[in-house]
Amino acid sequence: MAILILGEVPAVEQQSCPALSLGCKCSAERAKAGGGPGAPRRRVVCSGGGLPAPPEPRLLPDGTVTLLLSNNKITVLENGSFFGLWALEKLDLKNNLISTVQPGAFLGLPELKRLDLSNNRIGCLSASVFQGLPNLLRLNMSGNIFSSLPPGVFDELPSLKVVDFATEYLTCDCNLRWVLPWARDRSAQISERTACAFPRQLRGVTLRGARDGQLRCAGAPELHTHHLIPSLRQVVFQGDRLPFQCTATYLDNSTQIRWFHNREPVEEDERTGVIVEESLIHDCTFITSELILSNIHVSANGEWECAVSTSQGNVSKKVEIVVLETSASYCPAERVTNNRGDFRWPRTLAGITAYQPCLQHPFAAGPAGAGAAGEKQAWRRCDRTGRWEDGDYSHCLYTNDITRVLYTFVLMPINASNALTLAHQLRVYTAEAANFSDMVDVLYVAQMIEKFIGYVDQIKQLTDVIVEMASNIMLVDDHILWMSQKEEKACTSIVRSLERIAAHTLGSNSQHMAVNSRNIAFEAYVVKPESYVGLSCVAFQRRDGAAPGRPPLAERGAEPVPDQQLRLRCTTGRPNVSLTSFHIKNSIALASIQLPPSLFASPVSAVPGTDCKLQLLVFRNGKLFCSTGNSSRLADDGKRRRGATPVIYAGADGCGVGNLSEPVAVSLRHPGEGADPVAAYWNFEVLGGMGGWSAEGCQLAAREPNVTSLHCRHLSNVAVLMELSGFPGEAQGAVEVLHPAMYTCTAVLLLCLFTTIITYIVHHGTILIPRKGWHMLLNLCFHIAMTAAVFAGGITLTGYRIVCQAVGIILHYSSLSTLLWMAVKARVLYKEVTWKAPRQPDGDVSQAAPRPMLRFYLIAGGIPLIICGITAAVNIHNYHDNNPYCWLVWRPSLGAFYVPVAFILLVTWIYFLCAGLSLQCRPLRRKDIPEPLEPPPRLGGTGDLLTDSGSISVTLNSGPPCPEGDGVYSLRVQFWALVTTHALYVALWTFGAMAVSQRWYLNIVFSCLYGVTAVALGLFIFVHHCLRRRDVLSSWFSCCPSYRNALPMQAYVHPGLGPEDGSQVFIGCDPEAARSGASSSSSPSSAGSAGGRCKLTNLQVAQSQADARPAACLEPDAADGKPTRHASNLHGRRSHRGRTKPCRDGKHHRLKMLRGPSEHPSSESGSLHNSHSESYPSGRTSPASGSRVGPRGPKDGEAAASPSEGSDGGRRAPDFAEGRRRSASRDSLRPGGAAEREAKRRSYPLNVGSHNGGLKGSKYDINLASADGVAGMKTGLWKSETTV
Repeated sequence: MAILILGEVPAVEQQSCPALSLGCKCSAERAKAGGGPGAPRRRVVCSGGGLPAPPEPRLLPDGTVTLLLSNNKITVLENGSFFGLWALEKLDLKNNLISTVQPGAFLGLPELKRLDLSNNRIGCLSASVFQGLPNLLRLNMSGNIFSSLPPGVFDELPSLKVVDFATEYLTCDCNLRWVLPWARDRSAQISERTACAFPRQLRGVTLRGARDGQLRCAGAPELHTHHLIPSLRQVVFQGDRLPFQCTATYLDNSTQIRWFHNREPVEEDERTGVIVEESLIHDCTFITSELILSNIHVSANGEWECAVSTSQGNVSKKVEIVVLETSASYCPAERVTNNRGDFRWPRTLAGITAYQPCLQHPFAAGPAGAGAAGEKQAWRRCDRTGRWEDGDYSHCLYTNDITRVLYTFVLMPINASNALTLAHQLRVYTAEAANFSDMVDVLYVAQMIEKFIGYVDQIKQLTDVIVEMASNIMLVDDHILWMSQKEEKACTSIVRSLERIAAHTLGSNSQHMAVNSRNIAFEAYVVKPESYVGLSCVAFQRRDGAAPGRPPLAERGAEPVPDQQLRLRCTTGRPNVSLTSFHIKNSIALASIQLPPSLFASPVSAVPGTDCKLQLLVFRNGKLFCSTGNSSRLADDGKRRRGATPVIYAGADGCGVGNLSEPVAVSLRHPGEGADPVAAYWNFEVLGGMGGWSAEGCQLAAREPNVTSLHCRHLSNVAVLMELSGFPGEAQGAVEVLHPAMYTCTAVLLLCLFTTIITYIVHHGTILIPRKGWHMLLNLCFHIAMTAAVFAGGITLTGYRIVCQAVGIILHYSSLSTLLWMAVKARVLYKEVTWKAPRQPDGDVSQAAPRPMLRFYLIAGGIPLIICGITAAVNIHNYHDNNPYCWLVWRPSLGAFYVPVAFILLVTWIYFLCAGLSLQCRPLRRKDIPEPLEPPPRLGGTGDLLTDSGSISVTLNSGPPCPEGDGVYSLRVQFWALVTTHALYVALWTFGAMAVSQRWYLNIVFSCLYGVTAVALGLFIFVHHCLRRRDVLSSWFSCCPSYRNALPMQAYVHPGLGPEDGSQVFIGCDPEAARSGASSSSSPSSAGSAGGRCKLTNLQVAQSQADARPAACLEPDAADGKPTRHASNLHGRRSHRGRTKPCRDGKHHRLKMLRGPSEHPSSESGSLHNSHSESYPSGRTSPASGSRVGPRGPKDGEAAASPSEGSDGGRRAPDFAEGRRRSASRDSLRPGGAAEREAKRRSYPLNVGSHNGGLKGSKYDINLASADGVAGMKTGLWKSETTV
């Protein structure tokens, strides 16, 4: 039976649920616990069925307590949509499309306790919506689109306990402030999920956790929706159609959308194609407006703006429209460099605005450095005519570090607690005001000074800092100050701020105040008008310690030394004040002012018994008083006159001062005698507030040398204007001079250096010095001369900025280059001392490959050029300082000069140390080599020595090069000479720097030390490289006509033939004749074509003594380090032609042939000399060497001299022992006929006078560059016969 009943339940259910036809499901729901029997409880589920509207109540079964209508497509809840469901307790309408809920939509639901309207599109609600729900406990309206709730919306819900209305647009402002008191009064709970979405500062904060003070309406409204389509710049053609659509948040009935074009309101005009649609409101949440441009004209160019106006404020969106014509123009590509960076604007279409990213500074500070990188852009518009407009770079940071820091100071908030700290920090940056390169630097400092003035009454120490900052600003370049005055009256602001100091600082507790600084002196007093008897003040400074008879810096117009601050000395009464007879010791008076006793006697003075504040200011010059406009009618007469004196100011606060019955007497000192002086005062009101000099009420009283007196009938900034011949810094007498000893001694140094340079250039071929040594010596002398000349002539030209910068750059370069040439020379010397030639299998010494001299020039000349170029490129003003000399400023000079110099000196001293130790450690004993009885003379080449014309012609064959070493000095002597030169140069530079940087007696001491060092350096270079060298002396003597005419025969080597082809030497002929003879034929006999000028008759030619090695092949002596050469008697023993051991000779040397004594030793230079005083018997020591002449082998273990770096070849040492053995064997095989001829030749007298003239005692010198060595030269049986 029970089974039958249960089987009939579904049928009953289906008959009692008509909503099944809509896809709903009905089921029974359990009764509540504790509830008694009653009507059945039904549950109807209509979810996910796509219902467009709620089912009619009549279709739902009686007793429906739960109705689920979620996930359908219901859009509207009409009035009485659920009327009749008296038992309904739960209604679920979530996840539908409900946008409108009509009032009374929930009438007839007295038992409803839970209502879910979440995730729909409800935009606005009212209190009438929830009518008929007296028992509603939980309400969920989250996920809808409303942003606020009107007050009283829950008034019809007296039983409501939990409410959730979180939305993505919920704005927690003043419109929601009523919710919190309502929840507290009703004991209702706002869900934790109800959080604020707007404004941004409250985003994520739960509404029940917000305070009442946070829910406020301030400023422009923050709309959750504000879109403009299109949002990006549009480029269209003329005649096109373009629609705009603007959508914004609808707050209330006051919300409206308006359109603007280039800030002009847009009105609908169908004639021009402008159509404005009516605004539409969607779901009480959004408002939309459309603008259509149906026929675009060129006039549509520009910005189109959608402005949303509400009761709380207005917001707008903009878009740019560019209309192109048929023939559009372009703006050319352009590069713009300013204080914000370097911007390269591309070629841009006319009417387009181009954008460029700002230069990013990773460590930049301030608001400009924050934010997204995309916001930091500069823009520039290309107008319709194809021309660039001025760009906007305000969003970019300054490129200069100082400017960025000053900009940060301006942005900082200032109060009484941090004002003094900020002022001290700002003063540090203004200390380098001379390096300010942008007018905004002055603008920012002026703004900060104006801010600090407001706190001087609370912080007395601020006065000192403000005056010092204003004093530092006077170091800025005149043009930058002029630009800052023209831009924002920065100079006027600074002066005005200084004039207000006394009014803020003086009072009952502070009766007097004085501040001294480098360029400004400040003094202020509290005076009583009834007891005032007059005041006289003198502005003065300490003297700079100039030499006697030399004007002080103040008179020369130069900048003062930092300790020479301006000071004011005031006395009461009317004492006699004279600037020329100032009584304070070691001081000079610059300005004076006498205020008359009747200063406060005018009718506009203050009431008796009140205090007056009297203030005085003295400016060293008039740089803060810049005339920017057309001042042709003012005192400066169109800037023809300039402020040539200090500017002195007197002013009173608290009591008026009108036209004075007695004038104010002012005396001012000026650096030079200018023309057409005029007394003037600074009027802040003329030229549109820019200010200018006015002569009204002021007149000149008296003039003395460098001092002018004037009288004024009012208190103001007073000065004397003059017509100056040049710039203020270039006035007469502005150039400082050095001590006379420095000029004299520098001239001696230059004379010695240039004499050495000219000597080595003119006689390059006859001085025995290697090629690389020649280059290094000339460059070293030239750069020392450049340093000394530029230092003496331009170190004090500080009044000429460009010249001073050029002097600084040249001194920087030449100082570094000189030290580098010394370092290069030290390295070469060290290489020569330590070089050892590797031995080849055949016993020969390997030759080093030639190395170019260019690398020395790249090191010694290129490195200083790079350093100076980088320093000047970074900031050319690094070479101009306010000190009285032209040199690098201190901070850049550390890295650009002193650090490189320290490194160069370290490297040079290391080379000196290593070379000195190597010289000390050289072996003192050498291997004994048996000396030959008489080494055979060797003369290279073949052919007849005497041509048909009677002159001697020798054809020379080139051979392997001879090592290029110094032909006079040993390595030890060269080492000590370089060390001495280096020490003297470093001392010279140091003394010169101290002479121009020190004052008073130290100046004189270092000037004298500089002079002594300069003379010592010049004489040492001249004596060592010229006077003590026999080759240099011989070259000088050969230039004297009397000395040259005393020689009956002269040798001439034709330079046209290369060393490979042989060379010809002509003796006793004119060089031109020899040249023509050599050019006509390469054979020796062809020299006779030169004519009779080369004719030689009755010649008795003696064979001269020749070395066993070439003249340049030197060998240092172990005992004293001096070079030793090997000489032989030309008449001793003869060797066979062409059988000598070759010696490698790198250059052509002349073999001197003599007529005179039969024995001629070699000189110190290794050549035979052509004077009687230089001939010595063979086997004796010469005066220079002091050693026995003869062949010597190398010392045991002694390294051969290295081939010089950059020279032409290497070195090969001759085997003397082998050469002697071969010579002896050849002499033993000589036939008897040869001995007979030799006896006849020896019997012929060589030292008798010739028939054509006495030649006794004279000799003929010929230097031969031998190819295979030096072969013997003999004279035949006839007088005119000489063979080689």
